[in-house]
Amino acid sequence: MLRIQLLGGFRAERTDGVQPAERWPRPSARTLVKLLALAPGHQLHREHIMAACWPHAELPAAQRNVRVVVHAARHALEPELTPRSASSYLVTDGALLRLAPGAVQVDTDRAQTLAESALSDGDTPQLAAALAAFTGELLPEDRYAPWAEPHRTRLAELRDRVVLALAEAQLAAGEAQEACASARLLLESAPADERAHRVLIRAWLRQGMRRAAIRQYELCAQALDAADPGARPGPETAALHRAALDRPAEPEADAARVRVALARTLERSGRYAEAIRVLREALTAYELQHSADARTLTATRLAEILAHTATPREARTVLDAHPPGPDAAADVRAAHRMAESMILFHEGRYEAGLAAARGAHVVLGPDADGTLLARCLAQQAICHGLLGCHEDAIEPAEQALAPAEESGDPALLATVLSVLRENARRAGLHRKALGHGRRALTLAEQAGRPTATAFERANLAEIHLLLGEADEAEQLADAAVGLAEPFGGTVLAFALTALARVRTAVDPDRARALLDRAERCAADGGHQQAVDEVRAARAELAARTG
Repeated sequence: MLRIQLLGGFRAERTDGVQPAERWPRPSARTLVKLLALAPGHQLHREHIMAACWPHAELPAAQRNVRVVVHAARHALEPELTPRSASSYLVTDGALLRLAPGAVQVDTDRAQTLAESALSDGDTPQLAAALAAFTGELLPEDRYAPWAEPHRTRLAELRDRVVLALAEAQLAAGEAQEACASARLLLESAPADERAHRVLIRAWLRQGMRRAAIRQYELCAQALDAADPGARPGPETAALHRAALDRPAEPEADAARVRVALARTLERSGRYAEAIRVLREALTAYELQHSADARTLTATRLAEILAHTATPREARTVLDAHPPGPDAAADVRAAHRMAESMILFHEGRYEAGLAAARGAHVVLGPDADGTLLARCLAQQAICHGLLGCHEDAIEPAEQALAPAEESGDPALLATVLSVLRENARRAGLHRKALGHGRRALTLAEQAGRPTATAFERANLAEIHLLLGEADEAEQLADAAVGLAEPFGGTVLAFALTALARVRTAVDPDRARALLDRAERCAADGGHQQAVDEVRAARAELAARTG
C-alpha cells in the first residue's frame, strides 16, 4: 500500500518496507502524483496534466514532458522497478493516468469521507473525529500554485463547515463552553464568519452572560465591516443582539433558533424527513411565542422542503397557514413569495412561478439582502428557460451571480451557476456550459448537498454527451445514479434520465428500462420538470431507434 499525505505537506510512504525516493529527479514528477492524488477517482486525462504543468508549451513538447515525468514518478515511487515493468501505483489507461485503485491511500480522501459522514449524521463525536483528520494546510509548499488553489479552498471550506456543525451540535446539546471553543476555532481562519459569531452570542446568552453576548455582536460588526466596508450583521444576528440588550435570552426562543439551524444542516445533507420534523417543532415554538416574523420565515423554509420532497399541496397548506403579518419586514414578505414561486415551479406552473419571483424581487427593493436577491433572480431565469423564453433568462441569471458570490453560500452560488450552465447549453456554448457546470458541481460538493451533487453530475454528463465525450458522460451519469439512489424521487429521475441518454446509442433496451424507472421516480417526486425530461428523453430514443 502506498500512503500519500497532502495535508501539512507532501509525503509518500509504503507499507512493504521499501520507501519511495527521498529526492525526486524531477519536481514535475512529484506534481504529477499530487495532481492525481487530488483528482476525483485519482485519475486525469493527459491534456489536463499538460495544461496544469506546462500551460504555455507546444503540444508535442508537452506530450514528451508527460511521458518523461510519468517514467520519473514511477521510479521515484518504486526505486526497485525494472525497465518495462508495470508500476504498482501509477498506471495508464489510454489517455488517462491514474493511481492504482486499492493500492493507494490519500489522507485528504479520509478527511473528506469523515467530514461528509459527520455532516450527514450530525453526531458530535463524529464531527470531532472528522475535524481531527484535517491535520494541516493542503500542500503548503504549493501555496501559490494555481492548480492547487481550488482544492485548498474546497478542503478549507469543508473543514470550516465541520467546525461550525460541531459548534452548533455542542450548543444544541447544552455544551456551551465547548461550542464557544469550536466557534473561536472557526473565527481564527474566518474572522468575519457571522454564523460562528452567532454561536458565540447564543452560548453567552445560554450562560446568562449578556455583556459578553453584546460584546460578541460588536466584534461581529467590526469583522464584517473590515471584510466588506459598510456590511452589517444580518437580521438573525441583530435579533440576538436585541435579545441581549433587552433581557436574558428566552430558552424557548433560543431552542427554536437552534432547531432552525439544525434543520438547515439536515437539509444540506439530504436528510429531508428529519429537517421537516425539526422545522415543524420550531414552527410550533414560534407560534406559542407569537413571534410572527420568525414563524413566517420558518414556514417558508418548511414549505420549500415539502414542495421538493413531498407534494406541492402539503407545502401550500403550510405556507397559507402562516402568511406575513401587516407589519412584516420586506425580507419576510419576499421570502413568503419566493416559497410560493417554488411551489408553483414544482407544479409546473412556470408563468405563475415567474410572477411570484418577480413579486418577491419588487418587495425586496434596492437595499435587498444579497442571498434573497440572488434567489429571486435565479428563480426568474429558471422559469424563463422552462417557458422557452431563453433570451429573457440570460439577464436575471447574470445579475444573480454577483450577489450569490457575495453571500458566501456555496449552495446558492451552485444554483446560480447551474442556471448559467443551462443558458450556455441552450445557446450551443457547450464548453462554456461545461465550465459553469464543473464549478457548480464543486460548490455542491463543498456545500455537502448530495442531491444537488447528483443533479450537477447528471447535467455534466449530458453536456459531455453533446461534446461527443461518451466515456466522461457515462462516468458522470453512473456516479449521479449511485449518489441519487438513497434519495429516490426527483433527483433519481434526473440521474436515470441522463444515464438513459448516454446508453441510447449503445444499448437502446437498457435505455428504455432506465426511462421506465425514471418515469416512476418522477411521478413519486411530483416534479413536473422531471416528468417533462423523461418524456423528452423517450422522444429522443424513439427518433434514434425508429
